[in-house]
Amino acid sequence: MMTTHFSFAGLLRSAHLTTADCEARRGPSLERVFAMLREHRDAGHRAIRILDLGCGDGERLLAAVERAHELGFVAIEARGVSRSLHGVRRARRAARRGQHPTWGVSFEVAEPIAALAGEHDGSADLILLAEPLPYPASPLGTALGRVNAGVILAPPRS
Repeated sequence: MMTTHFSFAGLLRSAHLTTADCEARRGPSLERVFAMLREHRDAGHRAIRILDLGCGDGERLLAAVERAHELGFVAIEARGVSRSLHGVRRARRAARRGQHPTWGVSFEVAEPIAALAGEHDGSADLILLAEPLPYPASPLGTALGRVNAGVILAPPRS
């Protein structure tokens, strides 16, 4: 059974902002993402898989991919998920411009909970959330609990 995740933040967004605009302004800071990439590399890993739920226009995810490459990761797989078709189109265009043979970057329009359904094998080393961690009993919180991911980064609750 599919359950939809609603957030009050989504209800309170300004009418003039698109979903991609809002998602691009939220999420963990790039400094936190870069620090986690360094920790992963320092632990001896040379490959990484990143899932960005609420990727907006893909800017944060593409910056993470570039930094992972700079840090010496030899295989980088990144998947961005957004509810915004416009944001995903912009992200795909940006990804094509900077593509590297060792990168597997994809963007898709989907709900975060639906994207997590494909992560049942725990293959994501790093999950980036656009919103603060949901409560464990919420549908998205339950789905995140089922995924055996390495690290989940989210912005702090305000």
